[in-house]
Amino acid sequence: MTRHVDMQALDAIASSLGSASQDLDGVGTTVPSGVDAGDATAAVLGILSRLVQDAGQMVVGLAAASDAVTDANAKYRTQDAEMADDLIKSWTE
Repeated sequence: MTRHVDMQALDAIASSLGSASQDLDGVGTTVPSGVDAGDATAAVLGILSRLVQDAGQMVVGLAAASDAVTDANAKYRTQDAEMADDLIKSWTE
């Protein structure tokens, strides 16, 4: 069985996930501090609170996914280098 890992694609995926996390986190500064919705103000604030909380969880999840992809890619790179060294060593013996 042959496995090919496109390390550049993994770099791009990690970068994309990290950028998405940062972009979404930046949106948090635009959330209104108060809402005037008349009788529905409490409900609107409850919904807004939930959206902000869920967005915060997404920021954390996207950042964690980016870190995980980066770590996995680093391990693939290390294993590739070690396997290449072993292969070269076996040819010279």
